[in-house]
Amino acid sequence: MARFNDPGVVQAAFQSALEPGETIRHVAYGVKQPPIAVIALLTALFILPGLIAIAIMTKEYVVALTDRRFIVLRFKSKAIRVEETLAWRLDALPPVKTSTGGLFTHIAVEDPARPFAAKFHRLGMPGQREEATAIAAALEGQTG
Repeated sequence: MARFNDPGVVQAAFQSALEPGETIRHVAYGVKQPPIAVIALLTALFILPGLIAIAIMTKEYVVALTDRRFIVLRFKSKAIRVEETLAWRLDALPPVKTSTGGLFTHIAVEDPARPFAAKFHRLGMPGQREEATAIAAALEGQTG
């Protein structure tokens, strides 16, 4: 399941998004897949083309919690070619919903202008579960 074996690759992707003097505390890899009903329908109707469509519809993210902000990079490819960057200052963070289960940690930022939601599998990269739960706890603490 591991998407990235070296968390340093993920941290390096954030260097252009960081402000001077900003420090990364935690990083995690997550995805947003189509609804389960769409996945079931596509795979039931068209097995191989359905799986390809699901892969295309799945969005991949790496997120970082810094000492100042929560940063989200949407990317393509294993080399992390950034397609979109979202960032929220911790002192002005919109409402956040998080949950942690046996396999996934879910994080959703309820920003009307720039909503974000993704799930973080515990095996996404080394230390993923601890990193994702630390991010979720910190974000909940900022808005709670």
